[in-house]
Amino acid sequence: MASPLKKLISTFLFLLSSTVIMVASSEPLCHPYKSIISFGDSIADTGNYLRLSDVNHLPQAAFLPYGETFFHPPSGRYSDGRLIIDFIAEFLGLPYVPPYFGSQNVSFEQGINFAVYGATALDRAFLMEKGIKSDFTNVSLNVQLNTFKQILPNLCASTSRDCREMLGDSLILMGEIGGNDYNYPFFEGKSINEIKELVPLIIKTISSAIVDLVDLGGKTFLVPGNFPIGCSASYLTLFHNAKEEEHDPFTGCIPWLNEFGEYHNDQLKTELKRLQKLYPHVNIIYADYYNSIHTFFQEPAKYGFKNRPLAACCGVGGKYNFTVNEECGYRGVNYCQNPSEYVNWDGYHLTEAAYRKIAHGLLNGPYAAPAFDWSCPGSASKLISSFLLIFSSTITVDSSEPSCRSYKSIISFGDSGADTGNYLHLSDVNHPPQAAFPPYGETFFHAPTGRNSDGRLIIDFIAEFLGLPYVPPYFGSKNVSVKQGINFAVYGATALDCALLIEKGIGSDFTNVSLSVQLSIFKQISPSLCASSSSHDCKEMLGDSLILMGDIGANDYDYMFFQGKSINEVEELVPLVIKAISSAIVDLINLGGKTFLVPGTFPYGCFPAYLTLFQTAKEEEYDPLTGCLSWLNELGKNHDEHLKTELKRLRKLYPHVNIIYADYYNSMYRFFQEPAKYGFKERPLGACCGVGGQYNFTIGEECGYQGVGSCENPSEYVNWDGYHLTEATHQKMAHGLLNGPYATPAFDWSCLGSASVDTESSFTS
Repeated sequence: MASPLKKLISTFLFLLSSTVIMVASSEPLCHPYKSIISFGDSIADTGNYLRLSDVNHLPQAAFLPYGETFFHPPSGRYSDGRLIIDFIAEFLGLPYVPPYFGSQNVSFEQGINFAVYGATALDRAFLMEKGIKSDFTNVSLNVQLNTFKQILPNLCASTSRDCREMLGDSLILMGEIGGNDYNYPFFEGKSINEIKELVPLIIKTISSAIVDLVDLGGKTFLVPGNFPIGCSASYLTLFHNAKEEEHDPFTGCIPWLNEFGEYHNDQLKTELKRLQKLYPHVNIIYADYYNSIHTFFQEPAKYGFKNRPLAACCGVGGKYNFTVNEECGYRGVNYCQNPSEYVNWDGYHLTEAAYRKIAHGLLNGPYAAPAFDWSCPGSASKLISSFLLIFSSTITVDSSEPSCRSYKSIISFGDSGADTGNYLHLSDVNHPPQAAFPPYGETFFHAPTGRNSDGRLIIDFIAEFLGLPYVPPYFGSKNVSVKQGINFAVYGATALDCALLIEKGIGSDFTNVSLSVQLSIFKQISPSLCASSSSHDCKEMLGDSLILMGDIGANDYDYMFFQGKSINEVEELVPLVIKAISSAIVDLINLGGKTFLVPGTFPYGCFPAYLTLFQTAKEEEYDPLTGCLSWLNELGKNHDEHLKTELKRLRKLYPHVNIIYADYYNSMYRFFQEPAKYGFKERPLGACCGVGGQYNFTIGEECGYQGVGSCENPSEYVNWDGYHLTEATHQKMAHGLLNGPYATPAFDWSCLGSASVDTESSFTS
């Protein structure tokens, strides 16, 4: 019998994972997907070919660098990390789909994957009759389908539900399949006309498989089209003698090869349209892989790829870094430093970064036809948040029992580390701040938003993880609501009040919106916020919110350092700053707050601003491994130790409250210890955006000023402008907090009763 917790999870999966498709019917059909069943080739193979192989002759995907981006040891996937099927599973809150071959415990609950590297739509015997060799595998689509039919009775016997119901509750991925039917004859020198003769046969085979599965009870199918093969490194190398005019001058791809892919796709779409009319109760979705991928070559920078991203990341030789028989996984074949900049992984297959973006375009964008429709469960925000909230808001506290909450909003206090536009709105329109100008915002928002980074901040990634809107700035907002979230964080803000700092001879010229001022404003507007809600009182609304307490306190120290105060004078502020943060938390607990994320401070000695301010010839002041200033980092550690001690005290006083320490220091410091591991350049101490000196930073000539340039690839840099971090750094830090070891107490998923919940799902959008 299913436990109440499993029933609870199923309820939320019903809401999130009903991949709703508008078919030829007056009413949308919504289904809760309880598993994924997959057929296809290497684009969806999660390890089948590896398990089918002779142990003495393992395939390339059994060796590094396959899997190095995400799984780290090779998993049999033909990429540096996850595939489209993995991102779909994450989106639906389901386990990664295991390979069928070699698995001992096959179940609908886990999902079943029959896709095999090298597989064809047409049977091997038929291809051989046509003079086409297929040496990799004989597990064609028909063989995969027959295998599924054979095991189906056993699968159904192990559960009380009937076969049709179980298949109807599954999302069935039909490929990609058919690509190898064309690859083999192309690489054997067949003409385009000979290969075109295969297209209707392949389409018929795919269609027949869908009909068979419909007859068995299948209700939802995702059917991918073919790739733009004229942009593939292997095809560009095969046809390297093509004249310059045979290449698209804009993308560098070979148009006639791409037109062949479009020819296949047009026939497939026509057939799927026919099937939808025959089976109006079935959702049959065309996955437009072609246009989803082709956009990466049309506008590579927009999607975070390098210019003209036609070459393979992993390979050797020639214009496209690809040579047949000297391919990725072979000894002596190298791979690029940053696969996320590449579309193509090994000449035939794509990188995790490309697959992530394709999956996003299918699930959230324009590349599924009919498009995914969230309207029938109610609303997109409710649908996504219903699942993500319950899975991502469970924090273990110092208590015998974990406390799970679904966060309905984010309330934020702090400084520029969390400011999503407040300082911009508070500024004189005749003297806007640096973050009002490019290149701020260039990586993600493409225009400045007032965030002091090239893109998103940690607070933005947390919002994405929770399925909530980006938290708007309070100042300048006309419609403030708890539902949207409220952000009071302001660039330059201090933990201590300006009056106290001035008494100590510390000037604070940026803003007077200290932590206590932010908290006072929140208290003032709380009654009107509560009055606008018909279903919640104030305490309940605050209890349903995740409250971010910073980071805050760094500017209290910054101002002193940049005004020439000694380290001893600065350290005298630490207990006062900690007390101010603690008092604010207590005030918010009394108002009804139940969950707090409280960041520590950064490793100051690794920031270009400080490295420039305290530049010295004394080598002993620098960490020989990282190049950071050791004595400055000790100040950060001192602050954090005081903060952790105080939070521990508060947890004992308020055992019903979740108070989580966010270890910004160690989360960030690891990037300087092992930069290549995290995708950063060697010794990443310089600012991406700046000018002058060893650290690309000069006071008074800073990012946003006229004539100050930025680096070509911010994702290789930890630091953005000398004081603040890049989006890439924020993303990795947020991931380390939500899914890794940098939250204390750690996030705990066990109270949901499922150890298999994958917490990576938050970073796919």
